[in-house]
Amino acid sequence: MTQSTIDSIKIVKYHEGLAKSIADMWNESREGWGGDASIMTEEQVIEKEANSEDLFLYLALDNEKVVGYCGISEYKEDVKALYIRLLNVHPDYQGKKIGKQLVLKAVEKTVELGWPRIDLYTWAGNVKAVPLYKKCGFFWEDRDETTHLMNFIPLVMQNELLKPYFQHLDWYKDNKRVIEVKPDGTNENGFTFFEYIWQNEQYYVRVQIEKSGRGIRLIETNEYLLEIKMDSHSKIEGRDANLQVFVKNKTNEALTIDVNGLQNERIHVHATYKQVSVKEQYHLDIPVSIYDGSEPNEWVTHPKAELNIRINGLRSIMALGTYPKKAMKLKWVYHPKKFETNKSQICYLEIDNQLKQHAEISLELPENSLLEWTEPIITNSVEEIGLLKVPFLIKNYGFIQAECKVRVRTEDESFEWSEPVAFSLPNFGVKACGYDKEYYYLQNGYYKMRIRKRDNAMTVGSEENLIQRTVVLPPKFGKPYIGELSKKEASHFEWNQDEQKSTLKLFYEISKPSNLKLIACFELYGEGLLKYWLEIENDSQDELHELYVYQPIRHELNQTYVPLNNNIIYFNDAKMTDLSQLNSNEVSENWIFSDDLKEPHGLSWSKNAKIGFDGWLLYIEEKIETLQVKGKIKTSPIHITVGAIKSVEDFQFFATGLREATLINKEVNLSTPTTNLILADQDKMAVHLKRIQNRYFHGTLSIEEGQEIIHQMDIHQENNQDIQLEIPTKKKAFTPIHFSLESDSQQLQDSMLFIQQDHTKIQLTKEEEHSIYKVTNGDLTLRASTRFFPTLYSIKYKDQEWLDSSFPVPEPKAWWNPWGGGVQSSLNGISLFSWLKEQSYTTFVKKADQHGNVWEGLAIHTNFEKHEKWKGLRSIQYYLTLPGVPIIVHFTELAHLHRSIHEALYTELWLKKGSINHTMAQLVDTKGSQWFKAGSEEHIFRSSNPYLVSNHDQTEWMQVFSANPKADSECIFSEEFALAATIAHLNINPGENHRTEPIFMLFPGTPIEKVAIESLKTIKF
Repeated sequence: MTQSTIDSIKIVKYHEGLAKSIADMWNESREGWGGDASIMTEEQVIEKEANSEDLFLYLALDNEKVVGYCGISEYKEDVKALYIRLLNVHPDYQGKKIGKQLVLKAVEKTVELGWPRIDLYTWAGNVKAVPLYKKCGFFWEDRDETTHLMNFIPLVMQNELLKPYFQHLDWYKDNKRVIEVKPDGTNENGFTFFEYIWQNEQYYVRVQIEKSGRGIRLIETNEYLLEIKMDSHSKIEGRDANLQVFVKNKTNEALTIDVNGLQNERIHVHATYKQVSVKEQYHLDIPVSIYDGSEPNEWVTHPKAELNIRINGLRSIMALGTYPKKAMKLKWVYHPKKFETNKSQICYLEIDNQLKQHAEISLELPENSLLEWTEPIITNSVEEIGLLKVPFLIKNYGFIQAECKVRVRTEDESFEWSEPVAFSLPNFGVKACGYDKEYYYLQNGYYKMRIRKRDNAMTVGSEENLIQRTVVLPPKFGKPYIGELSKKEASHFEWNQDEQKSTLKLFYEISKPSNLKLIACFELYGEGLLKYWLEIENDSQDELHELYVYQPIRHELNQTYVPLNNNIIYFNDAKMTDLSQLNSNEVSENWIFSDDLKEPHGLSWSKNAKIGFDGWLLYIEEKIETLQVKGKIKTSPIHITVGAIKSVEDFQFFATGLREATLINKEVNLSTPTTNLILADQDKMAVHLKRIQNRYFHGTLSIEEGQEIIHQMDIHQENNQDIQLEIPTKKKAFTPIHFSLESDSQQLQDSMLFIQQDHTKIQLTKEEEHSIYKVTNGDLTLRASTRFFPTLYSIKYKDQEWLDSSFPVPEPKAWWNPWGGGVQSSLNGISLFSWLKEQSYTTFVKKADQHGNVWEGLAIHTNFEKHEKWKGLRSIQYYLTLPGVPIIVHFTELAHLHRSIHEALYTELWLKKGSINHTMAQLVDTKGSQWFKAGSEEHIFRSSNPYLVSNHDQTEWMQVFSANPKADSECIFSEEFALAATIAHLNINPGENHRTEPIFMLFPGTPIEKVAIESLKTIKF
């Protein structure tokens, strides 16, 4: 890079024509942002910038190449400040003063627009950038939780008293600050002061900024010193306070001074001094009144004492921020125990004595319909901190919303005020609403929604777990989007309730992008369902066109299902996925669901709304075409469930209204090009590896079969295109493939099961004696005889029987009479004797799965005509296999023209490997018991999915797997029998033909690991 190239750098405003180059810059800058591997595209840049709140976006160009980025927006966390939202310089151009040009441009634009300051955030270890920021006028605020910098150059440059000096001083070049990579500020009486010094051969200016009030408190020049002081930063409400003004004249000519006190909501400064002549020095003690109000947030602009001071006719606003607080800080603490029945309770009052001297506190507790105070008046002495136990008796459940009288006395002072008492008394079915100093609350039963007053961020959850992975942030309106609600409290609220729900409405008025009246509406149901929408009224003088509503939401992607390209992708990697690594245009349905074991929670939105991704946030965007003057409109509702819906299948139905068995894939998935895991007889198979995340990856892909690496390749991907490869096959029926994707910083692993057919011809024969239907598939043989019983009574593999049955005649067995054994699926409530009363018959059948693989085997048909309850029920039990593959799939079709079927379907496997004494069941990935053996004492247990059946020396295996993730199990092993049952819960409408999820029984020789055998879930009929 030549010097001429650097000299050619120009700063321009953003336009869409630069989006591709911006994307390139971000992709080439990833190492400077912690090695983030996300890939940015031109389309993502265009969408991101269209939705941005930036007032201005400046770019540094080297010819047409974007090499620097500086976005400027209004600061959300405080008032009267702009904010450098994002600053970046291409790594190849760092150290070339491009960052300086961008920062100076941001400061100059802030001055031009009349804003008093501009802020930014960085990280403490950013040792290259912090000196640049400080040289450009930023001060590093001393905070534990973040690295926040504030720049008051605009405030100084707009000061009427100082403007004449900056006609001769260059604020950047003549800045004489000592630059150190550490937090700034000098501390005095609890105040923190930031100091600028400018000096050249003729002029000198020193300015001090008081941090909490964000105002000028000292000005010194060649001619004078002007300073204001208070004896302490913290002030007790109700005490007298004073503000000192000091003026020193450094010249031989008198200064003419005017001093006028200003008033705001919390602080009144009482001063009017006009045309005071100051020859040498001048002192003023000015009384200050501090009024009751909320204790200030430590990190935003505090209430301040302000003076309008003129020197020789030129004006300066001087200000000192204060920390007004009550004589004692009180906090009510009550943690209700869930399902507590004892109505005698204790809450606590935490006391911080802010007088810092011995005092007596007295509380007069109000009468309340919900509780009875054991001691209505409580008096205690407090030194520095104290704790009061306040006993009470619950009369009714709800939300305590009251005020108590507080009196504090010392030897020479007394204070009195009303303190809110606010906490929840939850119980089943109880609906309530309330608020405290920080939040609004809406509750229904043991679920509670809370909205933080200062920024309108909302969470919902159970009473004991309000730290949720889903956070609804305040909406924005545009375009361009403006987030006024992030620092505006509701003007008032309303709440209501009915039998089902508790309702809260919060009212706001905003002025940007137009005058709007807003109502944020929330309905909370007792099961943990929240419905949220906005009601918008056009309060401006003009009709509004194309008003966009942007609703940001944070929803972490761990243990989360997202519908992408008509598939459901499950994100469960320990490495959390940044939403911007996904393409929002690929979201194919209107929901996201997380199966967190603590509390499954989901999010759904209108099908007509648009979803987008921005970093760690997702957003729901809705367009309002036209809104008349005084016109009103409701946005489409957003639903959040916390524990109300337990499974992804049920949540998909809740959001879409469709009961479709959608394939669930992982975020990194190995499959064949057609996703068909059943292969023809071949020497090689083509597979591809698909990564959902749009991240670059440099590393190695290893494919293993057993302990042998059968394929390895280096991968250099700049996006998430599929990896295509061919791997050899070993002519085995079952081939579990393990893959490992490894880079210098991460390893991803997973397994898939592939099934390979051969040219074996399945033989279908009928033996007339006992009317036996027999299916022979190589070493695997199936037998059924409806003359005996409507069951698959025999499975033989390599001439070894795996089922227990009474063939050829039903007979009593333990608690059952009659009993047939084998493998059978039956509705709960239909006895074995009832089955024998009905007419059943067997047919040979062929069935193709969704990929066209043809399975062959048996179908047992039963039409119920005699059963009193289930007359008219049609049942077909299928038992199918694949040519050359020792596998059986079993499923059942059920239908009734005139009755709904809301019942449990039991699929029973009566097992016997050789003898009952030699029959074992081995569980997979479970804690506690690992295996059970039949033939001795009785064991009642739940099986795992999958589970293994083996002989006593565990040399032969049958592996059983159910594709139904919601199926239950019930197993009984005794000295007489070994029964393993899978239970599916059915909801079938009249006239609907329902096919159950398949159950697979396979003979793999060596057990297949769970993660691989779960591939069978992709097989659908």
